[in-house]
Amino acid sequence: MTLYELVFILLFLSSVVVVIGIVILVTFRRRSVAWKILLGTGTVWCVYFVFLAAFDLMAKPLIIAPGQDRCFDEMCFAVVGAQMSTSPLAKSAERKLYIVTVRVTSHSQGRTQGEGGIRARLCDHGQYFAVAKQAQTAYEREHGTSPMLSQRLAPGESIKSVVVFDVPQSISHPSLTLDHGFTPGYFIIGESPFFHGPDLFTLPQH
Repeated sequence: MTLYELVFILLFLSSVVVVIGIVILVTFRRRSVAWKILLGTGTVWCVYFVFLAAFDLMAKPLIIAPGQDRCFDEMCFAVVGAQMSTSPLAKSAERKLYIVTVRVTSHSQGRTQGEGGIRARLCDHGQYFAVAKQAQTAYEREHGTSPMLSQRLAPGESIKSVVVFDVPQSISHPSLTLDHGFTPGYFIIGESPFFHGPDLFTLPQH
């Protein structure tokens, strides 16, 4: 757990206690005291979000080279392969498939774990494409089932997960992004992506 995660957790838990206290004060008609406490708590949160926005605006998205790990705590991910396909799996002649292989490695020191909720998207000039379920199913029917990115791994274990995207032919130099969707991490200093783009995995030349 990072320092900023600890700060957010402590601030959140403190706010829960404050809300309970305010309810009690209002019940006993101590509204002026309750109002002052509420105002003070709101001020602390405003200062916190100012710092969060400042850190977020200064942060630059990481550009991650093929084979290089991007870690979320002890779970690390690296793009190790990519190929473009004009397979009939694609929905039409105006579309194509990108088949991306991601290496997932656990650096845990003592327990089996996984990166729950993680999702892969293909990104090109501000456009985002989710994994194509039909194309993924068809690929796995032909090549075998691929492990999921969120699969739980033993300490030191590594797997390769294949994700398939069905995209327009106009897409030429996409990157891969990995994220968890909207989570409490959006409110943690140094991790929030509110004011900058996501980290980008460069795809190997195919």
